[in-house]
Formats: sequence, C-alpha cells, structure tokens
Amino acid sequence: MPRCLVPLKPLLIVFLLFFSPLAALAQINNLVINGDNVSYNQESQLYQAEGSVEVFYKDITIYGQKITYDTSTEVVSAEAGFTLIYEGIKLQGERLRYLLPEKTGQANRVTLLLRGVSLTGQQVQLGKEELSLNGASFTTCDLPGPHYHVTANEIVVYPKFGWLVAYWGYFWLGRLPLVPMPTYIYDMLADGKEHRNVPPFPEVGSNDEDGTYVNERLAWYAGRQLSGTYSLNYAAKKGFGGGAEANYIMDENSRGSLRLYGNPTDAYWGGLTHWLFFGQEINAGQDPFSFFELPKHREYELELDVTYHERINYERVSYWPNLTLRQQSGHFFSKALTYELELGLARIREENNVTLNRGLGRVKLFHELNNVWGSTLVPALGFEGRYYSGRTQWTKSLAQLDLKRNFGQNWSLGLGYLHYFSVAGQSPFNFENYRFRAADSLQTSLSLMNQHSGLGLATAYYLDTWQPEDIDYSVFIGQHCYDIILKYRSLRREFELGFALTADQ
Repeated sequence: MPRCLVPLKPLLIVFLLFFSPLAALAQINNLVINGDNVSYNQESQLYQAEGSVEVFYKDITIYGQKITYDTSTEVVSAEAGFTLIYEGIKLQGERLRYLLPEKTGQANRVTLLLRGVSLTGQQVQLGKEELSLNGASFTTCDLPGPHYHVTANEIVVYPKFGWLVAYWGYFWLGRLPLVPMPTYIYDMLADGKEHRNVPPFPEVGSNDEDGTYVNERLAWYAGRQLSGTYSLNYAAKKGFGGGAEANYIMDENSRGSLRLYGNPTDAYWGGLTHWLFFGQEINAGQDPFSFFELPKHREYELELDVTYHERINYERVSYWPNLTLRQQSGHFFSKALTYELELGLARIREENNVTLNRGLGRVKLFHELNNVWGSTLVPALGFEGRYYSGRTQWTKSLAQLDLKRNFGQNWSLGLGYLHYFSVAGQSPFNFENYRFRAADSLQTSLSLMNQHSGLGLATAYYLDTWQPEDIDYSVFIGQHCYDIILKYRSLRREFELGFALTADQ
C-alpha cells in the first residue's frame, strides 16, 4: 500500500486553527483578547479568558489573570487583579468593570501613579474626564514610609487638567494626622505654571507694617470652573482678620479672580481681576502623556482690574478700573529680535494722596545669546512712559545686560547691569515711586543647591554710591518630598517662612 506523503506540520496548524476553541486569540470589532485559554459562550455572549490575559481596544490595554468580555454590553470585567492602561494612565486593582467605548466603569482596591503622585482607593469610579476614589489617599513621597500623605473620604482626579481635589481629609506628617481639611487641591502641572503646591500649614512672616503675622489658608471647590480659598489670620499690629477668594474659569482663554479681605485696622479691601488670552500659542510644550494638556500661553493678554483699597508697595490703592494689554514674544527680523509690549489705561486712587487718570506704554526689545563664555547673555533696550491727568508725565529709557551661568547641577551665578539713558518727570503716586532711584545699578544672584536643599543670595547696588538697593537671602531645606523655604529681605525687613510639596515627574 502506498505511504501518505502529506507533511504533518501543515496538518497540525490547520487542526489547531479550526478545532481549538479560540485557544489563544479572539478578535471582535477592534478588540483583541490574548490568553492561555480563551473561550466563547454563544448563549451568554461572553468571552472568557484565563492565564496571562491581554485585552487591546484602540488605545486601551488591560492585563489580568481572569477577564471576561460581554459582547452585548461591550463591558470588560476582571476578577483576580488587573492593570488598566489608557491615555497615559496606569491603574492597578483587584476587580474591574469597564465599558470600553465610553471609557467608564468601576474598580476596587486600586493604586494609581500619575505624574509623580501616588494614589490609592477602596473604590474608584472611572469617567471620561475624571476619576473619583473613595476611601482614598495620595502622596508624592516614594519612600515605603512616606514623609507625608493625605487621606480623604473622596479624591477626584481630573487628568486632562492635572488637578487633584481631596474632600474631608487629613494632612499627615509621618504617622501624625496634623491638619484636618474640608478641601485640598493639588495641581500636578504646577511647575509649568511657575507656582508651588503648598501644604495646609500656616504662613508665618513679619514686616514693619504688620509686625509678626500668621495666616491659615484653606481651599474650597465647587467645580473645575469655580474654586478658591478662605483664610483666617492674625497680625501683631493689625489684630485678627480674614477673607476669601474665588477663582473662576470661563474657558481656557478667559478666567478671573474675585477676592475680599479685612481686619480691624485696614477695614475692607478686595477686587476683581479678569484675564482674556488671544492670538497664537507660544511656548506650547509637548507632554509625553496625551491625556495631559500643559498650560497654554498666547501672544496677547488683556487684563482688567477693578480694585478697592488693595495694598501695593505698602500703599492702599484702588483701580476704577485698570485695563492693560500685553503682547509677549513678538519678533523682528525673522526672530532675531524679540519684543514685549504693554499698553494701559487706568483711573487710580491712592489713599491719603490723589486720584488721577493714567496712560501707560512700555516696550522691551531683547535678544538671547546662548553659549557666550559658557553662559546665557541677554542684552535689552527698554522704554516706559506714564502719562497722568493734569499734564504730569514720567518717562524712562534704559538698557539692561543680564548674564547667567550654571556651574554643573549644584550652583549658578547671575550678573545684571541696568543703565538709564534718560529719566524725565516723576510719578504723583507713592506706590510707583517706592524705592526708585534713577541711578545705574548692578545686580547679582548666587544659588547653591544640593538636590532640594540650598542657599540663595540676591543683591542690587547703586553704582554711583555703592549703596545697597536690596539684599535678599533664601534658604531651602529639602525633605525629599517637601521643602521648607525661608526668605529674608534685609533692607525691607521682610521675613517669610513657607512650605512646598515636590514630586518627581
């Protein structure tokens, strides 16, 4: 009898493809399920996968040991641990129920690492714009026993905006619950906005007008578009005081601040500031996570101030109103020269002084030169004119030269020179004349840092007499995940003690 000459390997492949019940792979409408064992129950319309399971759906990836997919509801369920990855978010937990097309669902006993912030929660509700964790905590300290953490009944995370809002919680230092907080807001994009996340500790300081003061400030939150702070303070020369501030967002190009404060000595003060941004985007950096949007900057900014009795340079000033238009990063000659422009109109009342209208024009022209003697050199020319009702005016034309050099990662040195070509007239307002002299000056800055700890020194001297204009000292004491900051402006006799949270990005 003739022998069969058909190769066995192709027959084995055909057998596995047609007779194995989806043993390793299922593909359903943009969905791919890989696992050691994948089966389908037509009656219940369920795919069941076990053993090193991988689920891929568009930009969503889910890993687990036991995962089911309901084709009728498009819901993925994980029962024995899972990892969910989408749009830069990595969420790990015990159980998951997730509606794939809507990117919504629930999970239990979860951990989440987001831009240096570590979060945990007993339950989490997953939404398109937010994640809500119950029985939750967060910290930016990556040590096994973190220096600090925040516990809260609920923490809501807004990944697109980089916001984290904790409700009814405690701020812990080590194992000590230090400060109870109805609300606490943490901004994961604070570095891009050039401000710091401050723990809910009292602000302590002193100056000649207030004496020693203590200010406790806490946050309130009514939604992404409306939030703010309220505070209670005590100043040795002013007594007890307090106030509140509301920050609102109309859209990404329109936002503002409304505030009101008071104490027995100064009575009440406050105001409204609104900003409009328009024109092309400038310096719009790219974030490695698509879900995050870095703060956007536009070429033009229109600022409206309506204020009463607010303090500027130790004077009480009211704007009725002050309207300012700024242009940033304008260019001449194919970006060889950069200019900044500012125009303003205001009606100003200074307490115990005059009430006048003011027109303002300011322009700065500069060019940044890199790698000059291993440094960055920025020469600049500027002109400023202030014109007041009653035919009073104050004009200045000047030149600046700034040099900065970094010596490794630990210390840097800065030098600056300011020269006035001409100064004509004088401001009728004391707050504008504060510490002004029409003399050439030399500025220096020195920063010596070791990780988060270091020293800073900034000085300014008038060159005609070599008398100091400012001598400011700074001390940064890094505690791995938070900083203690001390600042002393010696000639102004101003001292500040502050704290800031840090996170590795």
